[in-house]
Amino acid sequence: MRSKSKVMGGSSASGRQPPRPCQGLLNQPLILGAAMVLSLVTPDPGAWAKPPGHHAPPAQLLAQDSGPDRSVQAALADPVLTGSKGRYRATMVVPVTQARAWAVLTNYEAMAGLMPDIKQAKVLSRHGSQLELAQTYQAPSTFGLPIKVVLAVEEQAPRWMRYRLLRGERILSLQGQWSLTRVRGGVLVDHQIALEPDLPGFLRPTYDDLNESNLRQSMVVLRRLMLAR
Repeated sequence: MRSKSKVMGGSSASGRQPPRPCQGLLNQPLILGAAMVLSLVTPDPGAWAKPPGHHAPPAQLLAQDSGPDRSVQAALADPVLTGSKGRYRATMVVPVTQARAWAVLTNYEAMAGLMPDIKQAKVLSRHGSQLELAQTYQAPSTFGLPIKVVLAVEEQAPRWMRYRLLRGERILSLQGQWSLTRVRGGVLVDHQIALEPDLPGFLRPTYDDLNESNLRQSMVVLRRLMLAR
């Protein structure tokens, strides 16, 4: 793979100097393998210009804070992954506040070593809601190779964050977005990602299988981080 925005993630990814709630896992004080985590029927070519709210969740899930809805939690508590061949959407409902989910999602540097594919992460610069984020990905989906990227990230706290590849290794293109929508029972976490690796065609089926596994695992880890206290 040559030059993921996985945000991955990141995710990939998947802004400001947010509170560091995840330091609870690192010392109590959060995309992108991003390779940053995690919703996936990938953005269309104009997705970078459209706020994540453009992909509306099911009507019955829209912001209703009247208490837990067990049927919603049962349906979406576990991550749901859709899509194929580099274009994916991953969703899940997490029983936390929108503020908590946002703080974890945007604690970029704390993600290194916690997310399955993000080994290093550093915010290079920040100007208001715009930032540049350097990440190093290394996972089975990278065939064990360290992949360094720099992502442009735009934030709209606490609702959405989107990212795109500025430069990197072994990646042809990468862009994605995360959105957080209040629903009964918590927050709907929605991650969309489009990633085109630079690798021989005969490796693509293996890569796709490994990448899908990584996306699922990343969402599971992200959920655990959001629930940690």
